[in-house]
Amino acid sequence: MTSEKELFDLAKQYVMLSDELQKEKLLEYESDEIKESLEKIRNTVLNKGYDINKFVEYQEMYKSMTIEGYYKFIKTLN
Repeated sequence: MTSEKELFDLAKQYVMLSDELQKEKLLEYESDEIKESLEKIRNTVLNKGYDINKFVEYQEMYKSMTIEGYYKFIKTLN
């Protein structure tokens, strides 16, 4: 997986996990697991030296994408 694709995938995972964390009826262990996963993603982004602004941009993009738009976009990434 190339860096742009990996960064977009990390942003996508981050959005999905953040959405899960917002659910009201999470058990404590579920919440802890999600927070741990979010931290791992943040650490990966930082450790690999990815552009934080691009990471946030990809998160915002992913939130508004259609399924068709998603598949078209990932084909454009290096």
